[in-house]
Amino acid sequence: MAVFKEIIQEKAKQYAEKIVEWRRHFHENPELSGEEVETSKYIQEQLSNMGIPFNANVFQYAVIGEIKGAHPGKTVALRADMDALPVTEQTGLPFASKNTGKMHACGHDSHMAILLGAAAVLNSIKDQLHGTVKLVFQPAEESGTIRGAYHIVETGVLEGVEEIFGLHVWPDLPVGTVGLRKGNLMAASDRFDVHIKGKATHGAMPHLGTDAIVAAANWIVNVQSIVARETDPMENLVCTIGTFKSGERYNVGAEDAYLEGTCRTYNPAKRDYIENRLIESLKALDLMFGTTSVIDYQRGHSATINDADSIDHLTKVGTEYLGEEAIVLPEVPAMTAEDFSAYLNKYKGAFIWLGTGYEGNPALHHNKFAIDESVLQTGVTLMSGAIAELLVGEQ
Repeated sequence: MAVFKEIIQEKAKQYAEKIVEWRRHFHENPELSGEEVETSKYIQEQLSNMGIPFNANVFQYAVIGEIKGAHPGKTVALRADMDALPVTEQTGLPFASKNTGKMHACGHDSHMAILLGAAAVLNSIKDQLHGTVKLVFQPAEESGTIRGAYHIVETGVLEGVEEIFGLHVWPDLPVGTVGLRKGNLMAASDRFDVHIKGKATHGAMPHLGTDAIVAAANWIVNVQSIVARETDPMENLVCTIGTFKSGERYNVGAEDAYLEGTCRTYNPAKRDYIENRLIESLKALDLMFGTTSVIDYQRGHSATINDADSIDHLTKVGTEYLGEEAIVLPEVPAMTAEDFSAYLNKYKGAFIWLGTGYEGNPALHHNKFAIDESVLQTGVTLMSGAIAELLVGEQ
């Protein structure tokens, strides 16, 4: 183990300033899901400058780079997501977003910079590598409708890949640490849209109508009761209603109520269960209140579940390359979601958390989210080291 340790540590240090430059460029020029035109062009330009061939005709604005080692061997992959969020940045950084209403508030700017850094490192030692490295720059991670990872997998461009790794900056862990967890890491994410239709009436004569607000309020309580009273508290299930829109005037009983929400699970049977119970509870609501309800339940990302052997490999590499103190083994998974699950549904691999947490650092998706840029070198060192150590020839 640690055949490439010293050279990769030195290369990551050598490229540190360039990696920061890449990250700041991405941060300053964010593009939303399905709109990553200039981001894709910039990535292609950087890969061209390194002499790394790529395929930019896979899916939307995806770019798939390829580093061929000098010797035959397995094919492995690294992935970074490209899209930003519809957030107005309030960080005050000198390289803050120039695109109003758009921000890399989820760290994808860092992910792309780390993957470019890992590409630079691995490309510089390709004469010593036994195998091939696929570099997956993926659009539309934040979009549950475009489903970037799913479509890249479906194209078959990654056929032959034996193992794939990805990472996400994580403010819940201290700066410079790495969160490695076997099995469940991030949840399946589904979305639902509900329309509850009643009958409008004057607020002074409620008996002449069917109040959609009262019906919807009862349904909200019922949904939380399903989670709290029908589910084993040791199982992972969250159901959140994020929007509730109803009514047009203070003294009129509302005719329509519109609600949007999400359910997060790990167990496929529990995923089926909560979907069915939401449908059944709306039927019961209609029977009780005389409303007419419709639900559109949309399956999103499946759960991100790490391969145990892949985590063992990352733990060994991380300990050797970064030091034992950098390794954190989270006891519980998160209920947030990641479309990296699409890769893990087909290929062996793992997704990791790169700690960016410091005092006062806001959460992901916050308009003041920022990172300590020292973690970029940490990410490059770990990811390029993990790949290189898989492509070691006979020693």
